[in-house]
Amino acid sequence: MKPINCILFAVASLFIFSCEKVIDIDLNTSDPKVVIEAYISEGDSTQVVTITRTLNFDETVAFPSVTDAIVTVSDNQGNTASFTHFGNGVYALQNYPGIPGRTYTITVSVDGKTYTANSTMPYPVLMNEVQVSLVPFGQDTFKLIVPVYNDPGNVPNYYAFLLFKNGEKQGPFSLQDDQFTNGNTSMQPLFIDQLELGDTIRVEMFGIEKKVWQYFNQLSVNTSNGTTPANPTSNFEGGCMGVFSALTANTKTIVYQ
Repeated sequence: MKPINCILFAVASLFIFSCEKVIDIDLNTSDPKVVIEAYISEGDSTQVVTITRTLNFDETVAFPSVTDAIVTVSDNQGNTASFTHFGNGVYALQNYPGIPGRTYTITVSVDGKTYTANSTMPYPVLMNEVQVSLVPFGQDTFKLIVPVYNDPGNVPNYYAFLLFKNGEKQGPFSLQDDQFTNGNTSMQPLFIDQLELGDTIRVEMFGIEKKVWQYFNQLSVNTSNGTTPANPTSNFEGGCMGVFSALTANTKTIVYQ
């Protein structure tokens, strides 16, 4: 079996861990919920779905994995395929490249219940380059990482970014949209701590659709505003939690000099 695509697995892991403050609130021992994190990525031959169950507020163990689900995906061209359980609640589908513009529907059956969601893959927007911007502030200088890309002017676009320094993830994902940059070159910065000469910076950029962007935006707000969090609105039908996203992905790496 080919190794699972590392970018997708990292994204799935990040979003699951980011949900911890959200999905363990207001749940009791008799009502655990299924949590599905599913991604179809442009051009990747291996796609990934991760399925777990929620915990109670006072439980601190790892989220229980769902290992006996039936997972299928279809597109609006009539193509259907089935996922295979890879281990620990991770399901993989090999040799199934995602295609921009297609709408994908995922179906997950767990314990006699069926959950469905659909997502349309946007057309890819590629980073031209990644810059380091130095911003003086009093006696200090802030260092910002700036992905540069040309935003298409014909449709609204929504993006998520992951930032890595010397191979280590730097904070949670960052979200951007083209509300003020539609049809223009975007240079919206990403924040980083303690950037030193010789550090290797990797920026991963994901194109996502609006409803997925809204899900992650709710998740980000809920886990950072200090108030009692609420579950973000899932695009799944059937009563589970989580999100399904057909996405594009591209990566740029630079060395700060």
